[in-house]
Amino acid sequence: MRIQTKLFTAAVAGAAVLGLAVPAQASSHHSSGNSTGRCGNSVLGGGNYQPLCLFYVHDGSGAIWGRDGSVSNLAGYTFKSGSGTGSGQAVKNNATAMESEYYENRGGTVWYNSGYNGNYDWSYDGEGGQLSYTWNNNAATEVGIGVG
Repeated sequence: MRIQTKLFTAAVAGAAVLGLAVPAQASSHHSSGNSTGRCGNSVLGGGNYQPLCLFYVHDGSGAIWGRDGSVSNLAGYTFKSGSGTGSGQAVKNNATAMESEYYENRGGTVWYNSGYNGNYDWSYDGEGGQLSYTWNNNAATEVGIGVG
């Protein structure tokens, strides 16, 4: 009887440890709303269309940053100079809104952690809005993958 009790106790303890080892699922938020139209190359320059943009001000009126392609770590990127409140500021951990422009039906995702990990906000093409899980805690952007 004593051996059975010890085995049972060990099994319960092992199950508890395994339960704690399972990582939590990341949460996501659909940033939906109307596009500001500021995410095109006429605003950002460089001759390339920018399907995913981040904004310093949550209503899309402040400084803007955009990229055609995914960025696994936003360190070193800054909001475009002269594009409103927050221009020249670091993009990483300073964005409050996003926008995905119409471009090859790709949409976009903003991640909480570098390397496309953790909670995320996402939008379909032609949508934009305030960030929820990544408001001033944004570390990576992904174009077209991971949306929804």
